Amino acid sequence: MSESLKADVIINQLKAKAASILGSVLGTSKLHSFNVGSKGNMPYYWQDPRNLEFNEKSYNWINSNLKADTTPTQLDQNFTNIYIDVLSKVNYSLSKADQAKLNHAKEDATDQQGAVLMAWKSAFGSFPDGDGQPIDNIASQIASNWAKPSTTLQDIQQSININALLNNVPASGKTVVPVFVNWLNAIGESISLENNVTMNNAYLARALAAAQSPTDSNGGLKLNNNDVVPSYGISTSLASILNGLKDESNTATMSMTVKRSTESEFTVKVEGEASFSIPVLDLFTINVGGNASYFKSDIATTDNETTVEMSFPGVTLINFGPSDFTKSPSKNWYWMKPITDAISNESDDVSGFKFSPEPQVDFSDSGNFGFLIGTVISNYPSVKITVKSASYDRIQTTFEQSASVGVSFLGIPLGIGGSESTYSNKVTTNSSDSTVTITLNPPPELVAGASTDSVGWILGVQTSYPAQ
Repeated sequence: MSESLKADVIINQLKAKAASILGSVLGTSKLHSFNVGSKGNMPYYWQDPRNLEFNEKSYNWINSNLKADTTPTQLDQNFTNIYIDVLSKVNYSLSKADQAKLNHAKEDATDQQGAVLMAWKSAFGSFPDGDGQPIDNIASQIASNWAKPSTTLQDIQQSININALLNNVPASGKTVVPVFVNWLNAIGESISLENNVTMNNAYLARALAAAQSPTDSNGGLKLNNNDVVPSYGISTSLASILNGLKDESNTATMSMTVKRSTESEFTVKVEGEASFSIPVLDLFTINVGGNASYFKSDIATTDNETTVEMSFPGVTLINFGPSDFTKSPSKNWYWMKPITDAISNESDDVSGFKFSPEPQVDFSDSGNFGFLIGTVISNYPSVKITVKSASYDRIQTTFEQSASVGVSFLGIPLGIGGSESTYSNKVTTNSSDSTVTITLNPPPELVAGASTDSVGWILGVQTSYPAQ
């Protein structure tokens, strides 16, 4: 196999090494290969040490949807935006038969319904906002806001101590309560249908509000830049992440031979794999002695034999995900049941969650309605390059004259703050076989770095397509 212009073989090899190291720690969630895009590698230092608030950089990285139709996995935009678009198109409605049953019960209770509307108008001047009929919006308001925690219409109907149940009634609403209870009694057994519509749509509104307008009261997460955002949680403690990155017994290693095949491409062979071609700038670059193209011009040439060994120490799994919506107390935003039910119900005449209108979203594992639930990271790699060359002594001299060099791998600078000029180097030679060995190490502050800018190299990811 020779697949031009791709680094998939390298990325898959790193994923396989990480999976082998972590084994059962990964659980049932498969590890997938990952292609770093514009969002870069993971900012793992997710808790700001200055105020213990969530790091904005970490949040923006984990709150990403997965790009559609890509292998290896790639990040795209903002998952909460896609989720909001989908959830806003869900509502709870009754089948034709159930709606007819409820309508008949309401017709029998016309006098009581009118009394509720009159009492509410007298007390508050106008009906509560909402998409349903005024009586539906009143029912939602009373069940959701006049009880702490919120209650159900059935509980109100059956309560033997209505004042204890409705413990958050505004003063002007006291006259509404007995009239409202009379209406609930009048619609009788159909109360369960009314309750399902009223409460499920109220919960939908709350989950949507927590995603659209997060606040401290609805579960919003405060970032270290003072923004309040839909909540995500990282279940791996920062201490566990740092300890994992310091554990050099968990090191992924990879060896590859590299040879210049054309002016613009290398031929690369990774251990155990067939050779493939890759653009010279997409694989590996070294900036030393003022020559930014030193790897291709002097090391991996057509005349030299070049082996690159890379070590990724501190292989560590980090798990995270959106914060699940809870009904009582009403908190957070991520509520998938309405969406999966709406997908299942489609246009069937059933009582339940349905789309109206249908969202233009591909929910399959080829679409973009997905996100990461875990990443395997390591420290940035150390590199050992062995070159057999007639010019081995000149290569030695070049590196010995530079205290540090610039390095990039797969187009990503291996340094501090995106800089390439921070790797230290050590050079040894063997004149008997004309070889020179260059060992490149990241600066110490990059190893389990303790700042909100610290970034870990991603070896693999765990994905979730929650509508599947």
